Amino acid sequence: MPLPWFTRNDTSSQIQQQHRLGFRIVFVVLASTLLFASLISVVLIYRAYQAAVTDAKAQTLVIEKNYLPLLGAALWSVDEPRINALLNSIAQMPHVGRVTLEDDIGTTWERNAPTQNTTLARTKFPIHYDDNGETFLLGFLHAETVNTHIIANLQRTAQRIALSTLSTLLICAVFILLIIHFRISRHLEKMARYAQALDLTTLNTPLVLDRASNHKPDELDLVSEAINHMRIRIRDDVEKRNKLLQELTRHREQLELLVDERTKDLRQQTHLLEQQADALREQNRELDAYAHTVAHDLKQPLTNMVASTTLLNAENLTLPDEKKKILLGGMQRSAQKMQAIIESLLLLASVRQADKIQREPLDIGQIAHEACNRLQPLADKHHANIQFNENWPTALGHEQWVEEVWVNYLSNAIKYGGTSPLIVMGADTTQEGKVKCWVKDFGAGLTDEQQAELFDLFVRFDKKSTDGHGLGLSIVKRIAHALDGEVGYERSDDGGSVFWFSLPTAK
Repeated sequence: MPLPWFTRNDTSSQIQQQHRLGFRIVFVVLASTLLFASLISVVLIYRAYQAAVTDAKAQTLVIEKNYLPLLGAALWSVDEPRINALLNSIAQMPHVGRVTLEDDIGTTWERNAPTQNTTLARTKFPIHYDDNGETFLLGFLHAETVNTHIIANLQRTAQRIALSTLSTLLICAVFILLIIHFRISRHLEKMARYAQALDLTTLNTPLVLDRASNHKPDELDLVSEAINHMRIRIRDDVEKRNKLLQELTRHREQLELLVDERTKDLRQQTHLLEQQADALREQNRELDAYAHTVAHDLKQPLTNMVASTTLLNAENLTLPDEKKKILLGGMQRSAQKMQAIIESLLLLASVRQADKIQREPLDIGQIAHEACNRLQPLADKHHANIQFNENWPTALGHEQWVEEVWVNYLSNAIKYGGTSPLIVMGADTTQEGKVKCWVKDFGAGLTDEQQAELFDLFVRFDKKSTDGHGLGLSIVKRIAHALDGEVGYERSDDGGSVFWFSLPTAK
């Protein structure tokens, strides 16, 4: 290490003033030393250049031995941060220029743009990964060895030689300083720079001193070896910590997935239990209403039949034929009413128990005419005028059930549509892609209170009338829902009521 400029200038001035002859000697010595140093410098520079080139080319072995297995593991696990860290470490190695990594799917990573320095060698390393005895080719690593650091080192060496030759007045001190510098200082500086640059990205880069391979080990080697051992221990500790963190992360993710699955299962089970509870409550309510219907609606016709049979079987009572005919007619009507109630209950039970009914394209208009034919005696009794629309779209459904819906709506319209009721039957296609079937009458209509419970079980359309048993509209609602449809009631703008049900359109 040269002395400060002001020290050298002051010392040279003092010597020049005290010894003029010495100045000539110094000049001759300086010239001789300069010539001698120049010759030696050429030799040293040439040898340093050859040694640096050999050392630079030897770094390919370091890359192949230390980095290729790590790159193979990183590519296999698709660990892009680790790939970048390894490439940065390789790019920071002395004498390494551009580094390019290309995997087997064409993805490319590049470090260090091309420079103007001479490329000493280009090396292509195949990257393999061994998985259970099977080897996979994952890509290639291209590395260029350049003379950037070599030229810089040679320039610094030439500068040191030039400065040393100019310091002839302090030749011994300069020689000592140069010896210290070449033997100790520069290695200590490299150790210091290495320690300052040591971080998680450079733990795989060993500390290598620029010393001859055949030199005897000394304290510098001990310090260098201690630093490398410390680096290895830190690297191993970091790798163990990373593995532990990965394990913890994986277990945490598995635990979160397990918790989510269990929570989802619990929600589904809770929702299923709620649905089952609602279904049980609905069934209990229906059973209560069913018992009420059996107790009340069947009681009156049974009472009438018992009274009529009692009169007809009385031994001491003689009835005229006309009276017997009236009693038998009443018994027949009571039996028919009981039969209608039982058939409605059986139809309701069949709708409830039908898990999956076969649906087919239906001619809604034809089914409406068949329902009208079934109710022709009732229509004649009430002098009803039934009209049909012209256009009837095709819908999907079950013919028997749809006919029962038409019969129910049409019978209510005949009964409650007023004196000599006018009834219109039709069907339209809605914007939602449904077929809306409707029955319109011009009666008094329904109140808001009646509309609120219109389609509930066992609710009579007219509570003052003894005709009917309150099952019809609830059956209509169940049939429509079983066929993926809806039911509803609307007040007509020109008076009366519109009862409707919807079915899917046949495609």
